[in-house]
Amino acid sequence: MENVFASASQYKTKKLLTFTSWLLILSGIVCSFTVWVFAKPVVTQTNAIPSGFSVQGVSINQTSNYVDFNNLASNGVSFVYMRTTSGSSVMDGGYKSSFSRAKSAHLKVGTIHVYDASVTAATQAQYYIDNVGNNIGELPIAISVTADQISTATSKQRLASLVQILASHYNHDMIIYTTPNVQKKLSSTISKTKYWLIEDNTKNTDSKNLFIQYDEDQTIGSGLKAIKMPTTVFNGTQKQFEVYK
Repeated sequence: MENVFASASQYKTKKLLTFTSWLLILSGIVCSFTVWVFAKPVVTQTNAIPSGFSVQGVSINQTSNYVDFNNLASNGVSFVYMRTTSGSSVMDGGYKSSFSRAKSAHLKVGTIHVYDASVTAATQAQYYIDNVGNNIGELPIAISVTADQISTATSKQRLASLVQILASHYNHDMIIYTTPNVQKKLSSTISKTKYWLIEDNTKNTDSKNLFIQYDEDQTIGSGLKAIKMPTTVFNGTQKQFEVYK
């Protein structure tokens, strides 16, 4: 009789252990699944090109860190503008590497020089020429201008001279990269050069605005490769954009 009770007790114990084991396994699976779900990276989908436009690009500088240009190209980006020089003393150290990698990704490239009103036009132009050389890309050379750099008639004329010197040296189109406010202040001094306008929308499609930067922090790509960048549209058709070679 004792053996019967012992066997029954052992059976119950074994059954309880089996149930407990399965319960622990099931709990482990549930916990693992929960961790997996919440640990997954947030996937942000690429925003489409704004309605009415067919070509989109981005701009970068030395604070942009490493940029995967192939990823940009596969997510609707057709061109990239790169900051190269500022005044007569600042050169973006990563420009040459970025230029080469962007070209390998089959992106059209443009360069940006930051205007410094305290430096003569000839000195700034020579600094740009010495450091950038012929690696100017296909797109118009952009001169970045802020309001504090055009406070006098002399500073405006100096900017106009810089545009003329670089346009003549490279036989290449030029654009002014700035805000609508600065554009108005320059209208009487620089009338033939087109603009790359810094906005928060794409409404100002006047023909003098060749490019429109509509978002300072646009998400390009998705998942772990998603990157936030200043994003710009070309104010024209795909066919007109292809003229830049």
